[in-house]
Amino acid sequence: MAQDNQKVIVSQSMLKFTQEYSKQINQPFKLKEMVAITNVLVDYCMNGYSKEIGDRLDSVDKFISDKFQENQ
Repeated sequence: MAQDNQKVIVSQSMLKFTQEYSKQINQPFKLKEMVAITNVLVDYCMNGYSKEIGDRLDSVDKFISDKFQENQ
């Protein structure tokens, strides 16, 4: 499925952000995890904040916290 240029640029930017965030918190993500997190961030950037996006961001935060505690 073809994506418009704006979405491609936002997706690349959010993937880079996710990689940098992973390094910053010293918590490596698997490829599938990075793509999932990136998709939530792209939706936020493209559509703005909503209750649904807030819930998805809460899920991402919980996932990262749980993963971090697993590796401690």
